[in-house]
Amino acid sequence: MWSRIKPKKTYFSIFLYSCLAVSLLTLVFTMFLSRQFAQSAMDEINKSNQEKMHQVVKTSEFTLQKLRQFTLRIYSDENIAMWVNMDENDYSPLALNKAAESVREFRSSEPFIDDIYLVNLNLGEIYTSDSSIYTIQDFYDQAMLNYIKSQKTPYLQFVNHEVEGESHLALVVPAAGPNQNYYGFVAILFSKPLLNEHMLQISEEDQNKVFIEGKNKEFILGNTNAALTEDLMGTDTPEAAEQGWKWESGNETWSIQTAQLPIEGWKVYHLSPISLWQAKITKIRMEIIGSSIILLIALLLFLFWQSYRSLKPISDLAFQLQSKLGKKHPMAQTANANNEIEWIHSGFHLLVEQIEQLDLSIKSSKALVKEDFLRQWILNSKASGPVEAFIRSETKILQTGSFRMAVVRLESYGRFKECYDFASRKLLRYALGNIMVEVLANHGFAAETVDFSSDHLVALISSPSSGEDTAPVIAAMEEVRAQIRRWLKLELHAAVSSALHMEDNVHTVYTRMYELTLIGFIYNEDRVFTSEDLERYQLGKDSKLDEDLLKQVIYSVHLKNDKALKSCLDELTLQMQALSYEECKMQLTHIIYSIMKSFKNYKTFQGMKSIHTFLEQFATIGEVNSWLYGELQQIMDQHRKKNPSSRKDEVAAEMIEYVRSHLHNPMLSVDDIATHVSISVNYARQIFKERLECSLSDYITNERIEYAIKLLTTTDWTVADITEQSGFQTKSTFYSLFKRATGMTPNQYRTENTQGKA
Repeated sequence: MWSRIKPKKTYFSIFLYSCLAVSLLTLVFTMFLSRQFAQSAMDEINKSNQEKMHQVVKTSEFTLQKLRQFTLRIYSDENIAMWVNMDENDYSPLALNKAAESVREFRSSEPFIDDIYLVNLNLGEIYTSDSSIYTIQDFYDQAMLNYIKSQKTPYLQFVNHEVEGESHLALVVPAAGPNQNYYGFVAILFSKPLLNEHMLQISEEDQNKVFIEGKNKEFILGNTNAALTEDLMGTDTPEAAEQGWKWESGNETWSIQTAQLPIEGWKVYHLSPISLWQAKITKIRMEIIGSSIILLIALLLFLFWQSYRSLKPISDLAFQLQSKLGKKHPMAQTANANNEIEWIHSGFHLLVEQIEQLDLSIKSSKALVKEDFLRQWILNSKASGPVEAFIRSETKILQTGSFRMAVVRLESYGRFKECYDFASRKLLRYALGNIMVEVLANHGFAAETVDFSSDHLVALISSPSSGEDTAPVIAAMEEVRAQIRRWLKLELHAAVSSALHMEDNVHTVYTRMYELTLIGFIYNEDRVFTSEDLERYQLGKDSKLDEDLLKQVIYSVHLKNDKALKSCLDELTLQMQALSYEECKMQLTHIIYSIMKSFKNYKTFQGMKSIHTFLEQFATIGEVNSWLYGELQQIMDQHRKKNPSSRKDEVAAEMIEYVRSHLHNPMLSVDDIATHVSISVNYARQIFKERLECSLSDYITNERIEYAIKLLTTTDWTVADITEQSGFQTKSTFYSLFKRATGMTPNQYRTENTQGKA
């Protein structure tokens, strides 16, 4: 079944598998992330509700205790206490006036108070805070009088009290029981809306609800409606309600937190509608899922583009192979007939077999065998018997008994490789060899060429019987160079050996002739070189680079001395003319690297290897000299644009940075620092003294002392370790310099500063 619906194209099949894997991973990750977010949000909401509940309990206890204390202050007020405990014998209107004044002051100082009753049962009178006096019989709040006469609640307990349809929270002092004979009372009515707003910090519009349930399951305070309150108070609280619980009422589900007010014996309920935050969580979850879907679509499009761009060519190649090989190919009869990769493997193996057969057929040709035998002869010094016999029978280079070797090397091979790809380079070398053979033949010389697949070719040229006159051969090679320059637009360096015989060491001659072609790079001479030039130029003579002269080049740039710079560069170039090509390139690489390092110019090259490769672009050492001189002139021009003061500041800052990064090195010296900034030692001392007003040596010592102090006060390392890390050579030197700087030994300094911090 799957084999019928499976896509035939490899790129489309891989795309479908990738889509399936990415979709499953994205789906699983999205569901996990969404679930984790919802759970985390629920936990945070429950935690927030618990904190809100804890805050409500603390605020309520504090507020109620404060109201008790305020009530006691009212009752204990001298004027109020005198009136509420007065009997008929000592009745005085002045006492009532003073009590009324105190009541007004207390009511104005406490915003929670709605009304204050002063009750004197001895006189049968009641004074209210609105400056009204009532008798017991005509007092409008008979419910309060009945409560005062019959109250059996604990001392100073708040109770619900309703007056003229408005509910209050009431407090009576003193509490009168059956065994007490109090006749004077103070009753205070507190505003429930203000208590809701300031004590419970709620309002009627809040979606979260808070209410307080009394001892007898009566409603005390809160912003819940009557139906919700009645329904909740009729519900049994679960046993594990400390961490909150869920409760359904009508179409709403509530998250409920409960707590106790221990002094009053009340229970506080905090109700949070789950739908409120579930809607927000659902919205964010949908945003997460939507974002994941967009990301998934983007990934699938990217996968399709990648598979189409990278894998479709494979499918196209497999289709072409199937078309070329046809249905009669054995691959079409196997179970893997629809497998594109197997078709490619089969086609590749077939191609390899055909190439091997073609290679064998090509190698069987005499031309390739001849070139291969000639190459073996040149590289192995001596020709074996079969090789010598083949060369004598199939070539004309030994028909006179002697021959010459000519090596032609492409000038600026680095540029040549950049301009042409591998196939083009091989074709050009093939054309170069054909032109060389044809030109030499026109001059009466039989020749065979050998391509070494690099920057040079070798020609073995038949020599006249006399073999002494080299002028005709040189003239022929000059003509070769001219024709190559005309038709192939290539420049050549060429060298021709003296007359050779079959028994001579051909490999040694080949090596020396190749070295001769490199003379043009060093001496800038444009001609065909001969064996006599080997002794004239003394190639291979050992010569070390003059480092002092190189430093003079760098100093000349710092001093902006153009004339001295040109002179030093020319002298360096002159000294390298006695070197071999490879030694010359090595010294040039070192010179360029040192100069670029001194002036922080690393953008052009990435290490010495890139410089070595870069030198292949130059035809002569003179071109390198001119290029380097131009680069250094640009650096001097940049330095000229800076004023001397800023340049000195820059050098001083660079010296400071070098000192601080090499403090741990006990061998750090002024010479090292001067070398780093590429100036002389005396000039380095002068700049540092001028800019920092202290010597460079003193600065190094001071920095080491400061670093040692830091280690003494921030680590528990031993003094020996600190001595080593600070760059002091010996412990005694460290002790001596440290005591001179601080007046204490390192141990004393550590002890004193550690105690001070403690």
